[in-house]
Amino acid sequence: MATVSPRTAEDILTRDGLFGDSAAIETRNIARYRLGLELLSARDPQHADVLHELALAGDDRLLPVLADPVLRNAFEDDTACLESGVFTVSALGGYLAEGAWQQLADGISPCENLMRAPARPWPENGAAWVWTGLEKAAARQPMAERLSELCRNSFEPGTQAEPFDATPEMVEALRKGAGLLTTLLPQIGPSVLRHISLIGFSDGDSADGPLQSLSGGDPLPSAILMSPGRLRDPWTTAETLLHEAAHLKLFDVLRSCSLVEDGTAQVPIPWRQTSWSFIRVLVALHFYAHLTVFQAAARDVTPDLVAQYGPPPADEVIDEPTPGSPAATLGTHRTGLERLTYLAEQALCADHGQVTPEGRRFVHWLLDSVEHCEPNVRTLVRVPQTAAAHPSGEPSLPDGLFVRNEPALVRELPALRQLLVLLPDQARFHWLDVHTWTVYALCEGVPLTELAENYRRTVRGPLSESAARRITHRCLGLLLAAGLVSRA
Repeated sequence: MATVSPRTAEDILTRDGLFGDSAAIETRNIARYRLGLELLSARDPQHADVLHELALAGDDRLLPVLADPVLRNAFEDDTACLESGVFTVSALGGYLAEGAWQQLADGISPCENLMRAPARPWPENGAAWVWTGLEKAAARQPMAERLSELCRNSFEPGTQAEPFDATPEMVEALRKGAGLLTTLLPQIGPSVLRHISLIGFSDGDSADGPLQSLSGGDPLPSAILMSPGRLRDPWTTAETLLHEAAHLKLFDVLRSCSLVEDGTAQVPIPWRQTSWSFIRVLVALHFYAHLTVFQAAARDVTPDLVAQYGPPPADEVIDEPTPGSPAATLGTHRTGLERLTYLAEQALCADHGQVTPEGRRFVHWLLDSVEHCEPNVRTLVRVPQTAAAHPSGEPSLPDGLFVRNEPALVRELPALRQLLVLLPDQARFHWLDVHTWTVYALCEGVPLTELAENYRRTVRGPLSESAARRITHRCLGLLLAAGLVSRA
């Protein structure tokens, strides 16, 4: 492949049903919210009514609540406590009982309602709002205090505690940067921006030095914080928004799929003095793929765009290696492509052994997109041949009659060909593809041979007995490992 095509790369990055399609990602998260709320309602009698009411609410009311940084943080904390067996009372239920979600008006979240001056920089591409300062009357409300605490915890101790109050000029600069992003990347831009709820500005310190920008995971959901210096020109603002919003999008993706076996495994990073967790490697790889497409599109910028936003940077601009790191000493890994290929190598290297089949597809999906902007990228990713090997043969399964474990909460997503299952005693979400969903539905006290034959009869189109047996064995092995089915 010799041609460079940012538009084709955009298609790949925004249309994949699991990793790229923001509407599909939102649909899966809504299903997860509803099942989680059902379980919380059953486990917390004190707040059962408000939790159940929210579980049944329409998407137009549910989404503003669970896109709210404080309430989403409370939901994630609640579900983590359920899974670890230390749940007592729902923090989310407490906020709801105090009237948090009854405050909704026109899709405005409770935290946005606390702001002194409403400001949405790109209403056509999502409900993101800017920190413009807490209303005096709201400053001591529990939600306001919690929002300030979540922001404060994003920084190193002793630095800026919460965001600055943004001025109208800062909001306009954000709007202009988002306009450049969505014009330059008309598919990627709107897709990533819809994953942002809060944008704040601060000069706090991060672990790698003075803050440039950061995105919250569970500790500060759906939020980004950036230095006011990132507003110095529209190109810097657009790249910053792409950077952090791509992270937020991936955080939402990770709620419905597993990319790694052990996200805590450590990987050395040449341009940093400290190693990264394996999941952070994939998060960074995801961003560098998007950055590569951004830079390729910027190289083909039209005169009209230059007249409106100014010229793009003459050279690639990425953060400097940390002083004292190997890259700083040797002068390596100073381009996005160098970093991308290194991270892809680490992700696909057999020595780590941490990537799931979904994770391996995720890495190759990113490389497929980058290849349309950097045609030689796959020749630069050096992966041992053994790393590409896949296990062969059928798993060894016990004899017996197989049944679904009950009770189970389920949510069908037929348009996405997925089933979400939640076992109340485990409090873990399980995402089944259409094949595993079919085998799960057929586990009604039948032996393995009959299960495979029933699967062959159920699926559309011709399927050999050996293929049906192979698929059934694989799916049943996954279901047994997850504790969703057992031998009668």
